[in-house]
Amino acid sequence: MSAIDTFVPLPLADALLVALEEAEREHPEACMLLRAVRSDSGAIIDFEWLWANPAAARALGHGPEFLRGRRLGEVSAPEGLAGRMEVLRQVVESGRSRADNFAEGEAWLQSTAVRLRDGVLVRLRDVTSAQRMEEGLRDTLDWVRDVLESMPDAFFTVDTDWRITYVNRNAAALTGHTQETLFRRVLWEACPEMCGTPMERALREVATEEGYRLFELRTGKDRWHEVHTWSSGRNISTYARDVTDKKRVQAERDALLAREHSGRLEAEALAQRRTHELMAARERLVQSEKLAMAGQLAAGVGHEINNPLSYVAGNLQFAVEQLTPLARRANAGAAVQAALGEALEALREAREGAERIRVIVRDLQTFARADELRLSPVDVHSAVEFGISMAMTHLRSRARVERSFGQVPHALAHEARLGQVFLHLLINAAHAIPVGDFERHRVTLTTRREGAWVLVEVSDTGLGMTPEVLQRAFEPFFTTRPVGEGTGLGLSICLGLVRSMHGELTATSIPGMGSTFQVRLPVSEAATHPGVPAVRVAEGPQRKRVLVVDDEPQLTSVLKRMLGRQHDVVVAHSGREALALLEQDDAFDRVFCDLMMADLTGMDVHAELSRRRSEVLSRFVFMTGGSFTERARTFLQAVPLPRIEKPFEPGLLLALVDASPPRPGAVVRLPAREGA
Repeated sequence: MSAIDTFVPLPLADALLVALEEAEREHPEACMLLRAVRSDSGAIIDFEWLWANPAAARALGHGPEFLRGRRLGEVSAPEGLAGRMEVLRQVVESGRSRADNFAEGEAWLQSTAVRLRDGVLVRLRDVTSAQRMEEGLRDTLDWVRDVLESMPDAFFTVDTDWRITYVNRNAAALTGHTQETLFRRVLWEACPEMCGTPMERALREVATEEGYRLFELRTGKDRWHEVHTWSSGRNISTYARDVTDKKRVQAERDALLAREHSGRLEAEALAQRRTHELMAARERLVQSEKLAMAGQLAAGVGHEINNPLSYVAGNLQFAVEQLTPLARRANAGAAVQAALGEALEALREAREGAERIRVIVRDLQTFARADELRLSPVDVHSAVEFGISMAMTHLRSRARVERSFGQVPHALAHEARLGQVFLHLLINAAHAIPVGDFERHRVTLTTRREGAWVLVEVSDTGLGMTPEVLQRAFEPFFTTRPVGEGTGLGLSICLGLVRSMHGELTATSIPGMGSTFQVRLPVSEAATHPGVPAVRVAEGPQRKRVLVVDDEPQLTSVLKRMLGRQHDVVVAHSGREALALLEQDDAFDRVFCDLMMADLTGMDVHAELSRRRSEVLSRFVFMTGGSFTERARTFLQAVPLPRIEKPFEPGLLLALVDASPPRPGAVVRLPAREGA
């Protein structure tokens, strides 16, 4: 007997089947009824479709009538519904329903099988989208886990019971435990070292407020982490980034700031002190601007005075030299000699006045060069004399000035700044002496050497200072003078200037007996100043050719008078005229060229000759009025040619001409040897 013959057919009019077909026909979920096909021994060997609603037929890719009477293996692939044969057999034999998922073609179906007589009622639901979403979510979770595990920072999450729901390997490494031993444990039990720390406080605040916290946490002796913790649903997430390098850089920066500010990093936050410091800085700025303006004014005035002063002094010298032989002639009458003598005396007095003007202008220019920072060998006696000459108006009515100079070497300093220091100290000494007792008071300047230092002391017999005043004497804006008569910056500025020259300024004082300020400066190894090189005067007269280039006609005239008696002098009144002349005739033994001219400057002339006739430049001497632009200052430092400052000394001009280097083709007369 065949397997089909063992099946007892259901009546066609079975009310249950009819009702099922009627109820499930329009249902969106797939529904089908399968009956068991048994062997002769009664074992289930297959299943056969009795009925399927349209949704089931669509899910299997066939029509309802096609499925009726067909077996599983004829319709479904082994990996599909046909592969669920064992599941369906267990449902029929055990009577218990089963649910599982399987793939049917490209779709994923969720199957629920219930025993119905000698068969099963199967419901199918398409879960392809849900399955794909679940797979995508699973892939996303795997990706997130990979990211969290590969990141160089620590990350962990806890639930509302403080149980660790996730911890990456870096976070586990910070605790000294493995990920497996930490997972699902209570945080405070797994890591008791967190209790009582800012970490615990931040986590509990986030759990209470469901907010966000950012803070830095020290996780080791020299290790720091920047911690972010926030509430995310039922979990609290914590992310910690290692900021040890950042903290190390900050510590190094703080240490550097501490050294730069003499170990004082903690600013005093009092409003009154801040206001005072702001006012002090403002006053210092005003004083600095005043000094800068005074320097610029001094430089400009000095330059403008030096040009006319040069030809005034030169013409006076020329007139004295011309009239002196006439006044000494024996054949001149007494009246003529008396008149010439009186005229010569007037000219000599005028020459002395011009010399005094020259010294004043030189001192002004020294003051104007105070902003140059280059240190060089300085004769401290010259700097002291500068201070005395500038402060004499304050000292003249108060005390005698006494000098006690020793044999001292040059100091490594800045001439203009050192002169300013002595000027301030002398004015300070004058203000310490009351007016009206000139004979009793004195200001003494003493110089001596002590080892590697040059010492200059400025002492006065004035009122002196109490220990409290002496202790604050060098503080900025501290003064004992009435309001409006002093800023309290003088000694503070002096201290800063001396220290900028690697020296030191100290003070001692006895109330009622006077004060002594001592300036200590390092000895300079070099003993001479850069400038005009030493010249050798040729033995015996030798007439030479000299070119004078200057845009001041009066100055060229006086130079021609001063040099013309012994040499042949040619004059050019502009840089362009000088270039044109040298292009045609360069047979000059010495060329005196002004540095600053309106047409072409001496620097422009030098640059042009460097390209065309460089051999002429060795005979150049530059003349300056003392006012240097930045370009001129750089030029004079870079070009190794001699320079002289106006007004000129006739002897220096003649010596420079006599010591001029030999020019090609010139005949040089050698001095006769003794005994020849």
